[in-house]
Amino acid sequence: MKKLFILSGLTLALAACGNGADEAKSEETHEESGEHHHEHVLDINLTVDNEADPNVISVELLNDGEAYEADRVRFEVQAPEEEDTVWLNAEHQGEGVYTAEAAEVEAGEHTIVAHINGPEELHEHTEEVFEIKGNRKIVWKEG
Repeated sequence: MKKLFILSGLTLALAACGNGADEAKSEETHEESGEHHHEHVLDINLTVDNEADPNVISVELLNDGEAYEADRVRFEVQAPEEEDTVWLNAEHQGEGVYTAEAAEVEAGEHTIVAHINGPEELHEHTEEVFEIKGNRKIVWKEG
């Protein structure tokens, strides 16, 4: 009986671990699949600052005119005619603003999708096309 109880506990523990991995994989697949069915509750203002060095992608999130604090914000950046996608994790700057440096994004026109995750399985996104100007590197020359 004791062995049966231990075996049942192990089975339950393994099943719980497997579900967590499946949920994480499901979330990544959800973001990358492009198939989304969501009710939009956020006002999302996506911008690119090409004057910053390196360039900065920014999103401001509002819910009923108030700053919205998300659980996670990521930017999906893809150039036309390219298969590779760059994923950038945004950092919270306060007051519903999230930013990420686009140092690893090459100059040119890109489709940028802001993915916003919040409580209660909220996932919203917006997609816009922006021109990313070349990131400037300062080179010091002596003489």
